[in-house]
Amino acid sequence: MNYLPPATSLITFLWSGGESILLVPMATRIMDVKLLISEVLRIPIPIDRQELSWEGQCLKDELTLQDYHIPPTAFLVIYKKIEVEIYLEFDGHRYVYVVFDGITVGELKAKLQTEQGVDIEDKVLWMVDNSYLDDHAQLLVAGVVEGAKLFLIEDKKRM
Repeated sequence: MNYLPPATSLITFLWSGGESILLVPMATRIMDVKLLISEVLRIPIPIDRQELSWEGQCLKDELTLQDYHIPPTAFLVIYKKIEVEIYLEFDGHRYVYVVFDGITVGELKAKLQTEQGVDIEDKVLWMVDNSYLDDHAQLLVAGVVEGAKLFLIEDKKRM
């Protein structure tokens, strides 16, 4: 007897506003899943700002649920891509990133180091509301939202 994967999956979508369930054909491209999220579930995150994740892996728009071997009753997390500005304390340089709010503060700093060559050693990100951001916290949990202004500054605790 041959095992055939299910043609559809009952996917639970977890997002900052709660959770929603939708029956989705396994052959659906991720980009089309995002369209269903917007049009059917009416989750208020624009399609171009949605980032879908399954078991910690970000899903590529051009692939299908089947390509990822997503099981019939999976949980997908919807992260929102947000634009943040990072200012360097000493030279006034400003960098703008569009990142998903599920990455950690440390991953954002590493991105700045890798892409811009900025030294992040003994530095922390500070937000305008006078709070230092924990490197292990997801941006969403740390309160970083669309348009946030972050400052990369010396970590005074290590000095």
